[in-house]
Amino acid sequence: MENYYNNFNSDKIIYSVSELTLLIKETVETKFYSIWIKGEISGFKSTYASGYYFDLKDSKAKISSIIFKYDIQRLNFKIKEGMSVIAFGRINLYEPRGTYSFIISDIEPEGYGKLALAFEQLKEKLQNEGLFDKEHKRNIPFLPHTIGIVTSKSGAVLHDIVKIIRRRFDNIHLIFVNASVQGINSSSEIANAIKLLNYYSKNEHKIDILIVGRGGGSLEDLWSFNEEKTAYAIYNSDIPVISAVGHETDFTIADFVADVRASTPSNAAEIAVPVKLDLLSIIKKFNERLKSAALNTIKNKSNTIKYLHSRQYNKNPKKLIEERFILIDDVINDLLNAEKIILNNYKLRVNSLNKRLELRHPAHILKDKYLRFKEIQTRFKLRHPGKIIKDYKIIIEKNNKILNDAMSKKILDFRSITDGTDLNNNKAIKNKIFTDRNSLQLSYNTLQSISPYSVLKRGYSIALSETDKIISSITDVNINDKIKIIMNDGLINSTVISKDSTINKISQ
Repeated sequence: MENYYNNFNSDKIIYSVSELTLLIKETVETKFYSIWIKGEISGFKSTYASGYYFDLKDSKAKISSIIFKYDIQRLNFKIKEGMSVIAFGRINLYEPRGTYSFIISDIEPEGYGKLALAFEQLKEKLQNEGLFDKEHKRNIPFLPHTIGIVTSKSGAVLHDIVKIIRRRFDNIHLIFVNASVQGINSSSEIANAIKLLNYYSKNEHKIDILIVGRGGGSLEDLWSFNEEKTAYAIYNSDIPVISAVGHETDFTIADFVADVRASTPSNAAEIAVPVKLDLLSIIKKFNERLKSAALNTIKNKSNTIKYLHSRQYNKNPKKLIEERFILIDDVINDLLNAEKIILNNYKLRVNSLNKRLELRHPAHILKDKYLRFKEIQTRFKLRHPGKIIKDYKIIIEKNNKILNDAMSKKILDFRSITDGTDLNNNKAIKNKIFTDRNSLQLSYNTLQSISPYSVLKRGYSIALSETDKIISSITDVNINDKIKIIMNDGLINSTVISKDSTINKISQ
């Protein structure tokens, strides 16, 4: 058995795990060192300090992928979950876990250029930050004194801009700063040139307009004007900026940020500077119109002067002086009349004040108070309880007299009727007299019963407040109130010392 085992080992190659893993690593990494892989990003993680981790997958398989930080910095677009990409890199096998990954060194969107995607992503970002808002756009001065130019000294753009400006307005002052408009660090050079001209304008000589641009080219050629550095340099410029990049169909981020977009560099020069000859022609026309207007004004004024001289302004000086004397006399009379009117108004006002003062004099006030007191005293006497009772007595006596007179008249009438009648009629008449007498007596008794005098005779009294109002409830008075009590034969003045409602309960 032992010999069989030795023979078996001698015929087979046996690898340790690490040896096999290393062999696979060398084979795979050598064979797939530089490859392109197409897939969809899944499980994207950007939280690691070293770089981005995600899977590249298709409908049947997936592979773990890594792109490190130094390669991320070179990308012009943002990697997002679910994005279809084409990635370039190498296969790496991690020995401790025996897993392999795809190390990416370059990546671009599938079916969409990475520069185009980067353009759209940066455009969206800057638009959200407000760099394209209209309220930040400034007007270009109509006639600038100094224009700054940022472009490459080796291109035809500088020559075209200078030529057009000199042709349109030859005494415009130009300041040029050279900057690379293509290649590595070109966006930094453009941004620094813009900052330099702003510094010069602020500290040395004012610059009215900046023209920033280059000639036409592909998207890659124009990419310096799609960089965030260039966009922010234009946005932060204190000098209004005209963007002059490429041809009319070319659009860059710089075009959206600038105050004005020119379709071409030549168009930028035309926008910046008006034609001097056109201005001189306009000035000449305005000058002629101004001259004509001045001549017409002088002619009209001259005619006015002649007209005034033809009127009475050339009078005898003596007559003019006399007219002035008359005017002075009129003014003096008006002043005297005004003085009289003012004095009369003051007199009327003093009289009015004297009358008001007399009315407010203590003696007059005391007199009014006295008369008011007498009036109240008279009214009080008329409403005095004794006077009221006396009036009731008079009314009752008058009613008694009226009743007695009525009864006597009835009796006399009946006696006159009975004279000469038969005995049967006498009986009916007597009955009628008896009935009428009872009716009269009943009316008399009713009148007597409702008379306040009769009520007072039965032991009742009437309570009055200090203001002569009848007190019908204990709630109508307060402790220490002064009250009056009318009796059958006089008046009692009293003071309320207490109130008690138990009498109602006792009577009930």
